Amino acid sequence: DPTDAPLVPQVPYARSEAHLTELLEHVCEKMKEYGEKADPSTHRKSYVRVISHDGTKMDLSGVKIDGDVTSSLKFACESIAEEYEDELIEFLSHEADNVKDRLCSKRTDLCDHALHIPHDEL
Repeated sequence: DPTDAPLVPQVPYARSEAHLTELLEHVCEKMKEYGEKADPSTHRKSYVRVISHDGTKMDLSGVKIDGDVTSSLKFACESIAEEYEDELIEFLSHEADNVKDRLCSKRTDLCDHALHIPHDEL
């Protein structure tokens, strides 16, 4: 009798482990949308989006876009995604506030400098 079955909490697909695992498998392909830019005064390199979300033209002056940059970013992304897969899925599945801040500062030492970058870029 189905009425005797225990109630199982429903997890929205967008927050399900299966969906998040699938997203993690493809997220690093997005690295082709980024280029490398060096700060003129400090020469510190950063990575900036070279393809806008909405198709608007972007200022790409001083941005290096090539296969080496893309390959390096993709490799770094894949390494991080593999090493921290459990933490990423945990944070994202529970709708944690400030996922980037919590992952960067509490679980890894990967990106203390990135805490000053707007959330939509990471």
